[in-house]
Amino acid sequence: MTPIHQPSLPARRFTMHLNRCICISLLLLGLGPAAVTAQIIQPNRFEKHQKNSDDYYNVISLGPNGLALFRERDKFKNSNRIWELTFLDTLLTERKGLELEIKERNKMIGYEVHNGHLYFLFRTGETNKNDFELVDLTFGGDEVSRHDIKPDLDFKLTHFSKAGNSLALGGYVNNEPAVILYDLGSKGIKVVPGFFQKDTELVDLRVNQNQTFNTVLIDRSTRDNRKLVLRTFDESGKQLLEDVVPIDEERSLITGITSTLEREELMIIGTWGERNAKQALGFYAITVDPFSDQKIQYFSFGQLKHYLDYVSPKRAQRIKDNTKEDVAANRLPNFTNYVMPFRILEYNKGFLILSEAYNPVSNMSAYNGNPYYSPFYNPYGFNPYYPGGYFYPGMGRMYRPAMYGPNMRPTEDIKSLETTLVAFDADGKVMWDESFKLDEIKMPGVEQVADFNLLGNRVFFIYKKESDLKVKTIFLAEGDSQEIVEKIKPSSELDEIRSDKEYEGGVRHWYKDAFYVWGYQTIRNATLEDRVRDVFYINKVVAR
Repeated sequence: MTPIHQPSLPARRFTMHLNRCICISLLLLGLGPAAVTAQIIQPNRFEKHQKNSDDYYNVISLGPNGLALFRERDKFKNSNRIWELTFLDTLLTERKGLELEIKERNKMIGYEVHNGHLYFLFRTGETNKNDFELVDLTFGGDEVSRHDIKPDLDFKLTHFSKAGNSLALGGYVNNEPAVILYDLGSKGIKVVPGFFQKDTELVDLRVNQNQTFNTVLIDRSTRDNRKLVLRTFDESGKQLLEDVVPIDEERSLITGITSTLEREELMIIGTWGERNAKQALGFYAITVDPFSDQKIQYFSFGQLKHYLDYVSPKRAQRIKDNTKEDVAANRLPNFTNYVMPFRILEYNKGFLILSEAYNPVSNMSAYNGNPYYSPFYNPYGFNPYYPGGYFYPGMGRMYRPAMYGPNMRPTEDIKSLETTLVAFDADGKVMWDESFKLDEIKMPGVEQVADFNLLGNRVFFIYKKESDLKVKTIFLAEGDSQEIVEKIKPSSELDEIRSDKEYEGGVRHWYKDAFYVWGYQTIRNATLEDRVRDVFYINKVVAR
């Protein structure tokens, strides 16, 4: 037998070191399993003592300029109610605090962030009037001006955005959609023509990057030849573009939002269902092109790869098989969901839409007649994009109504099931989809639970469950994913989080790789004189 040659000990050590270096190099290049590792850090925290009698804070993202906090106070000056406003930088250090004097009967209904300014919109307290007051502040906390806006119409507001030097207000007059422009320079009011149509819903009003704005109308009538109508206007209300697209007879479009011309294409994406249905069967997309006939592209939930990950694998496969058979036979699939789109993002390969699936879990009949509480479709005066009284990012956000405060809030009305992200290419075709199952999240209304960020070929989903941050990282190139749970980091290592208030707080993407998480905690620290404290907090969360 020929003896096997054994290398010397130094040679073996060199070989082991070389192999280790090669392995590390491969991992850094994304060629090994350890490359699928994400890092979550919490570098900064803002904390403020909270009394039981204090109103809750609302958090406004100013992007890379920081955050703004505001809340109503039970304080008065010159017969006006005081609203507290606090500006934080990106390190969550307080830059400036101020008090706004607002007429006691005025109700906050919306806010907008635009070009270094923060706008607050109040409805005046006069009976049977829908007049407004706009307060204009800089990011530095200086008050620029106030405007009294009196449309002289019975106007029910659903949309609020800033386009150029005009304020674009969308809503309804006598149950018919209307758009009103208020010029901040001349203080003139203009009713944009072409909107007063019966059985029609204004589902979107969104400002483009060039300060034009889009509107989307959907025909809700029972007649044939229903249409989706997109129009684009300049800040003066001059119509620049119109695209009229037929809706399939057996289908209805439930929601719809437009892109904002960060890319050359203008896209409408939303959910669709059976005619007159409240639950969706899938997503649709259409590229706006008024110079050629185009069809709406419909995609069923069962055609998506990951949408059904929140149900059991056996049930998911059964739904996918049934959907495939139904589509082949030109039938509508039978798997439906309540789904709410919350955010659209344009990137170099196309468009991403963030949505969440949910189930109503209690009887909401007590709130009939109040559209802000209902998660269901109501064509007159309520747009399903703004449940709970909120506009969502990019469109002039609505403030939670006073009657939706902590002492009158319904509980466990909505059970959020999953957050889902669907990618569309420039032609409106689905490229991929991903999802993150939500862990028994119950909400008092249809409100966004999770948020996401796209960094290269990685998708980060994050949401808050009590004092835990739940994170899912998806590596698109490798097809792998990773889920972790991180405790929300307190101010001191000696702090013990005793509880986190339910139904308050959340997570939102902030800027670049940063998110912010906020809420209310009871904290115990035995080393302090005041051992137990109740606080409002914001943590900066960086996902890399």
